[in-house]
Amino acid sequence: MSRKINNLPFKIKMMGSYVLTSVLPFLIAALISGSVMISQTKHTSILLMHQIISQVGNSIDMYVQSMDKIAGYLAIEVGKDNNPSHNKNKLSSTLQNLIQATPEIAGILFAFTDDTSVSTGMSRISRDPFLLESWYQSAIGSGGNTVLVSSPAGRNILTNYEDSVDDIFSLAKAVFSPIDGSLAGVILLDIRHNIIRDSINSVSIGDTGFVFVIDADDNIIYSPANKIVYRIPANILKTELSPSRKMKPLELKIGDKRFQIDIVYSNYTGWRTVGVFPSGEFRKNFSWANLTLIISMICILLLIFSVSLFFSNTITRPILKLQNLMQKAETGNLTVRFRSLYTDEIGNLGRSFNHMLEQLDRLVKQVYKEQRDKKEAEIKILQEQIKPHFLYNTLDTISWLAREKGALDIVKLVDALTNMFRAGLSKGKDFITLKEELKHVGSYLYIQQIRYNDKLSYSIETDDFLNNCLVPRILLQPLVENAIYHGIKQKRDNGMIEVHVEKITENNLPMLVLSVYDNGVGIPQDKLLPLQKLLEMNDSYEEKTGFGLYYVAKRIFFAYGPPYRITIESSQSKGTTVALYLPFQREVPAE
Repeated sequence: MSRKINNLPFKIKMMGSYVLTSVLPFLIAALISGSVMISQTKHTSILLMHQIISQVGNSIDMYVQSMDKIAGYLAIEVGKDNNPSHNKNKLSSTLQNLIQATPEIAGILFAFTDDTSVSTGMSRISRDPFLLESWYQSAIGSGGNTVLVSSPAGRNILTNYEDSVDDIFSLAKAVFSPIDGSLAGVILLDIRHNIIRDSINSVSIGDTGFVFVIDADDNIIYSPANKIVYRIPANILKTELSPSRKMKPLELKIGDKRFQIDIVYSNYTGWRTVGVFPSGEFRKNFSWANLTLIISMICILLLIFSVSLFFSNTITRPILKLQNLMQKAETGNLTVRFRSLYTDEIGNLGRSFNHMLEQLDRLVKQVYKEQRDKKEAEIKILQEQIKPHFLYNTLDTISWLAREKGALDIVKLVDALTNMFRAGLSKGKDFITLKEELKHVGSYLYIQQIRYNDKLSYSIETDDFLNNCLVPRILLQPLVENAIYHGIKQKRDNGMIEVHVEKITENNLPMLVLSVYDNGVGIPQDKLLPLQKLLEMNDSYEEKTGFGLYYVAKRIFFAYGPPYRITIESSQSKGTTVALYLPFQREVPAE
């Protein structure tokens, strides 16, 4: 039986595997996922109801906080005045401006300790002292914190506007003098329910659910018109759900209906935001979820049978195509490619096949190129080995002929040039001794001195104990060349170049300082500053002048890194000094 199955075409085996391995697991998974989905739907509905209620509670908290900030602002402004009771006109103007700018405030009153007051939008009903009012006493007892009054009913103050006491809550805050801490009075703000009403009316919990707000004493702050609110027992509303949401919402039967009740407590205001949701809507949602699950299972089973053939073809066709291409590649044809728009595993396999052929083709060409380049390099090395020896032999012949003719100046000039080339090549070494470097730059300066008919003079100063210090080769010549062509050459009088070497200590680091000074025309400030910026090795700087100095700075940077550097100082008509700061070392750095 197994042999017959193994000998079946790949396409038939694919279709059979799709059907057998999809239907049974799908049925099991559908039943499990269905029950999970129903449970999750219930949990999501409960969580969504809690989030809606929390959102309303947060909006109310933010609203009260904003009013609290206004009360705090008034307390600070009044507290600044040493005797606010004498500046009632100023305070009245401030209250009027504030109530005009904040339409949510129905009225503001400031009660002084002498039982006088300044108000906007509020008026006193009788001459009973404010000190006996509960809001006044609560504000004083809070020590400067804001006191929230849920209802303004029963107090000795009337709001002037057409606002019902059911549409207003109040904030009271005691004001103390910042000088001696004495009580200056109490601020009372009447706040409209606009934001609370809008926040509650803007949300919906199902079709008939609603939200209302009560204070710590079970008084309703705001509720939409609904008779069910007054049938909920007060002791039920004092129950708080745990923060982890492990507890289910409270369930209460009112009349012949059951309701889910969720409560969110505000630590800021002490108020509770209550959401009421009919339990029947939960069950209605679950019925629709069950029906949807059954219909989905039937449709998916039909799809499994209908797409089996399609998917088997999408797998078998590119595999057969790839098999034919591999057979061609085995014969040595590396130009074949797998062409497909597939992005699945078969497509990735085809692209890997193409990449493998490209790599093989590239490696074959690379081996051929490397062999050809190797032969060319060997020939070039032989040619380069001949050039220095030929140059030295030619210069020696010129020197010998000059000696024969008694032209000692020419002998000295040729010897200087020979020394320059020998130090410049340095047998391929990147680092040479300071002595060799100074000999190289001395030979260069001698040649330039002969060229300019003694218009140029120079001096090289160093200590003998520094001669064995190691420096990058041909480091001074670009500096001397710049000094001649940009400094001395532009000068009418005789020029002087001084090369000075010394050892210093900077930040506990021993350094070798090589400086080149010329008494040339100097560098103008508008050119000196960009040049100095260029030598700071700022790659974002695109100024192209001073390339020779920039090249030297690059060599120092790559060879040593900070704090080793090149600096330039110049003054017009006085000259220029370029200094190299190198590490003091006597051994060749490891490569």
